[in-house]
Amino acid sequence: MDQARAQGEFVIGIDGGGTHTRVACVGLDGTRLSIARGGGAAPMHNDDAEENVRSTLARALSEAGLDASGAAALVAGMAGFERTSSPQGLRQNAAVERSVELDGLTCTRAVLNDAVIAHRGALSGRAGVVVVAGTGSMILAIDEQGADLESGQFGHYAGAARHLARDVVERILLGESSVADPLHTTVLAHFDAEDVDGLRNAVLELSTADHNDAKRSYGALAPQVTALAEQSPLADASLRHLAELTARGVRLLAPSVAADPVPVACTGSLASDPRFHSRLAQALDGGEPRRTELVAPRLDPLGGAVLLALERAGVPADAAVLAALDVVTTMPPPDRNGPANALPYGFRAHRR
Repeated sequence: MDQARAQGEFVIGIDGGGTHTRVACVGLDGTRLSIARGGGAAPMHNDDAEENVRSTLARALSEAGLDASGAAALVAGMAGFERTSSPQGLRQNAAVERSVELDGLTCTRAVLNDAVIAHRGALSGRAGVVVVAGTGSMILAIDEQGADLESGQFGHYAGAARHLARDVVERILLGESSVADPLHTTVLAHFDAEDVDGLRNAVLELSTADHNDAKRSYGALAPQVTALAEQSPLADASLRHLAELTARGVRLLAPSVAADPVPVACTGSLASDPRFHSRLAQALDGGEPRRTELVAPRLDPLGGAVLLALERAGVPADAAVLAALDVVTTMPPPDRNGPANALPYGFRAHRR
């Protein structure tokens, strides 16, 4: 163990989503010491969420040869952790906070909703709106004074990957799809159905299955929807519908930010998919009551968590730190047979 690590000159960032948990240990200069990936952290999606987070945290420390007692700060952005002003209440917060408890970990800790770290990473502290969509979904604005506001506070919810897939299935059941559409065939195969009547029966059977299993089934279909977006009128219709709902949430929040235009960043496996992203850009074009501008995220959500942890440790987010964090969260693709990939289209974010 080198001297810097022995002195505890590192912070911990955690991005806990519905499908994956990622933990990064980073030196105070922004240098990556380790990164580990584990199963989902959201209690509403994962029965073993607490263990997933705790084991991933322990592995990240172990792989870097770090002692938990030496950490200077920890910031975790967790799916299922409700903001104080959330319309959903604070039902899961105690369980989520327990998941970042580890023997010897005595540093200052902050547990936030994962959309907050996504916002911090994507906009690097600027006021604006972030769209997070993958396993779950949230649209969150943070203004120039640091106050946050989500579209759910207006009773709005756009939807996530599984909602996209459900919309496709409903269109087929309602006869809004041609049998010649490539997605029509793909959906029947996904549900092991020979025809629309078979699909109806499969959907009804799934409605009585375990809730998380049903969500996984729909979530696993979503990447096939986006993959066929340019060949399938059915996929295009569902993607445009979700993009319109998302754009409405952005427009509800835009007046809370003074910037003109209001910067809007997208993170998450669905929100950042170029086929969804292009349709969202069209849906936002010329929207009222405020102008908006889609911008590329500066850092991913894990980078946002690390950035907040460094700030808690007294490290300013200067250009050198931001440049170092650009490579912090880069890691090889996960093992497709591993538990972290239970939902092929999963990402982070909370909600229904």
